[in-house]
Amino acid sequence: MQQNQTNPREILITGATGYIGKKLKQRLLERSDLRLRLLVRDPARISAAARQECTIIKGDTFDPVALEDALAGVDTAFYLIHSMGSGADYAAKDRTSAQNFRRACENVGVKKIVYLGGLGERDSASEHLLSRIETGEILSATEGSSTRTLWLRAGVIIGGGSASFRIIRDLTRKLPLMITPKWVNTKTQPIAVDDVLSYLEASIDLELQENIKVDIGTTATDFCGLMRQAATSMGLKRRLIPLPFFSPRLSSYWLVFITQVPFSIASALVDGLKSETIATNENAAKYFPEIQPMTMEQAFEKALQETTLD
Repeated sequence: MQQNQTNPREILITGATGYIGKKLKQRLLERSDLRLRLLVRDPARISAAARQECTIIKGDTFDPVALEDALAGVDTAFYLIHSMGSGADYAAKDRTSAQNFRRACENVGVKKIVYLGGLGERDSASEHLLSRIETGEILSATEGSSTRTLWLRAGVIIGGGSASFRIIRDLTRKLPLMITPKWVNTKTQPIAVDDVLSYLEASIDLELQENIKVDIGTTATDFCGLMRQAATSMGLKRRLIPLPFFSPRLSSYWLVFITQVPFSIASALVDGLKSETIATNENAAKYFPEIQPMTMEQAFEKALQETTLD
């Protein structure tokens, strides 16, 4: 339930210049009961219109002073950042960033942290997925404080600006006959970007008595199913031929010629495709019964419309 607009809640978004962060910012700006703050390294990357509507704090999660300044008086803080693609030490950076953020939230009495991470389990996770899991564990280590953490876990996000979607789209668009690596049989649970945003927004109004982990997504499939749906949605006929020895690493080099997604990001994402990303709890239905995720077909149709409009 929304609060009276004369007493708006302060909301902080980190990662506001990323794909999800930008969309979440635009959605929350439509709510008169909220007041937005954005923590960004480079304020010039925020549009002039957004700078008029939001409080901009220059800094990052490695700057404790700027971090506590940004979080002071905040009700809900969104953690939408990761260091993937920033070098070989990105996992260490992610750990330090999450520790700094959690500590600052506890120090200034932030009511709630909302983290968007990835589905997957520790014993089968790739390096990239393991870093996302570790981040969630660090942010959730708030026992003994008044801060609570809501950890949303998603698989492949289907949206025009999603790197995973762009790889699937580019592969399907450019290759009538695809020699597919064995990771195309890996199970995953995709979700439309609009549904991700719905869960993020609804998290603001959810009262937490404890830290919770919420797995989100539509009907499970595999990456072969994702590519077949992409082909159907684009009105294309595609044939997939499995090639068991086509490893994730070899796939990463091959993708350089197929997609515009930067190699460092494509490599980390493809490496993660060897790990199943399936929901392991039913907390989405328990805590957010009003959200009914759209089907994979609907998600692809909307994502393709988004890329056409770009």
